[in-house]
Amino acid sequence: MAEPVRQAEHPFKVVIVGAGRVGSALALLLREVPEFEVVVVDPTEPARRRMEALDLPLAEIDPGNVAQLDRLLGQAQAVVAALPASATPMVAVAARRNGIHYLDLGDDTAGLGAVLSEARSAAGCFVPQCGISPGLVSQLVLDLVSRTSGMAEVDVRIGTLPREPANRLGYGLTWDVDALLREYIQPSTALVEGRRASLPALSDLGRLRLGGRDYEDFVSGNIPASLCARLEGQVARLTSRTIRYPGHLDYMRFLLDDLKLRGRTDLLRNLFLNALPEIVDDRLLISISATSRQDGRSVEEQFTREVVPAQIGGSTVSAMRRTAAAHVAAVLDLLRTGVIGKPGLCAQEEIPFSALSANRFLSWFFAASAEEGGLTNPRSAA
Repeated sequence: MAEPVRQAEHPFKVVIVGAGRVGSALALLLREVPEFEVVVVDPTEPARRRMEALDLPLAEIDPGNVAQLDRLLGQAQAVVAALPASATPMVAVAARRNGIHYLDLGDDTAGLGAVLSEARSAAGCFVPQCGISPGLVSQLVLDLVSRTSGMAEVDVRIGTLPREPANRLGYGLTWDVDALLREYIQPSTALVEGRRASLPALSDLGRLRLGGRDYEDFVSGNIPASLCARLEGQVARLTSRTIRYPGHLDYMRFLLDDLKLRGRTDLLRNLFLNALPEIVDDRLLISISATSRQDGRSVEEQFTREVVPAQIGGSTVSAMRRTAAAHVAAVLDLLRTGVIGKPGLCAQEEIPFSALSANRFLSWFFAASAEEGGLTNPRSAA
């Protein structure tokens, strides 16, 4: 077995594999504080141009090159796989081989099983599924549920949207297209009547109003398997819903069903990549509600946030990227300070909510001021 993780006062060296949207935002965040040293690994030409523009250190090596990656990880305390979920296992193998902490931004796809397998014999702490959802949402849901009594009905609504709808879909490219299409096509994992269930994607259209604007929401995406396991039998319902501008769902059903692109995701993927604009001026909307019966009346606990882009290290970082990167940075900070860090797997639900919400990288998200955190409505009990 590899030697235990090397503990050093300063700096805590982090290797970020992948110079994409969230990887570059995370590097900018960590560069702002003296306790961290960061290097980004990505051999592609777009990565080189991006890192030069951001003045971030880049190791132009192929993460599949075991010898080169091991030389870099041998001097680090943690590695972050800022890659598509299918590519995370090779980084997890390298982290286990070098005895360092491992984080990723993956989801409940096949790659997660390989990561969990590596965690079983790891000397470092493995924290998969960081980011927004999975990730931050798990702690938010557990906090809300802890303040309810009885079997609560919990709806998790999340959406990343352009500041203003610029096309009929009211949408643009804000994150991984393949992950988006999976959420729109594959069944949604949920808890129904306290038990795990699968719901049809793009079903149960609803309407909601946030911050004075109208939106639609519908079933899409998944409640993380680890959160389902934690709350199974403890809540009546737990569903994942996507927030979009009104009309989006109707156009998506037209593309998927009327034009029969549900079975031609390769074609739909290319349409999205070629036709939808890349969005930096976005808005991240999070609205989580937990409704339960107390003393014969319905009581709702709610957490609602609107996040907007921000300047980090002189660069504008979109709302989605800054929030996902802030969660990863906060988890790294908790590893650095020893709040978490025991060898093996650390599920998102095991991270102390009090420590996470108080961490310097996420304090703006939990702040009570719209100017500080892009907050629209603080959580409140009805």
